[in-house]
Amino acid sequence: MNGIDKILERIEADSRAEIESIEADARARCEAIRADGDRRAQEQYAGLITAGAKRAEERISRLKSVAELEARKQVLATKQEMVSLAFDRAVDMIADLDDQRYIALLASLAVRASSDGTEKLIFSAADRARVGKAVCQKANAELEARGTAGRLTLSEETRDIRAGLVVSAGDIEVNCTAESLVSGLRGELASKVASVLFD
Repeated sequence: MNGIDKILERIEADSRAEIESIEADARARCEAIRADGDRRAQEQYAGLITAGAKRAEERISRLKSVAELEARKQVLATKQEMVSLAFDRAVDMIADLDDQRYIALLASLAVRASSDGTEKLIFSAADRARVGKAVCQKANAELEARGTAGRLTLSEETRDIRAGLVVSAGDIEVNCTAESLVSGLRGELASKVASVLFD
């Protein structure tokens, strides 16, 4: 082998060694880039999973709060409905009293509402026929026993009322209907009724 061949062979060997070194370095860099990419991808994946889980938890929490609020509203609405039904039932109980107790109650209401003992008593059509005269007589007797003129009269007029009466003196009327009496007590008694129903 001559000197040129040796030089060429050496250049070729050095070139191969350099190529192998460059290839090894390129493979190492590629592997490092791939590993870094995998690490970043895993970090992004973990970040997305964490963020998604956090958003899901926040949404669940919001939905739970909304559901709890809606449930409380529904419970409150049901309680209010039950209290209203209790007051409606009180009106029914007054209307369903036996004649003797109903007459006594209405006469007492008429006496308390009367200012001079000369008013007219207005009933529903059914109550006018059923107890109207008896209420007038009992109320007049009670007024006279108190030393007041007992000249209450039964009005020809009737009203669409469930129970009770209206005491009328011209343009002035005192509403003694069961609905009005129960409604007047509602503000005072609603919390007590609710505690009886729900505690």
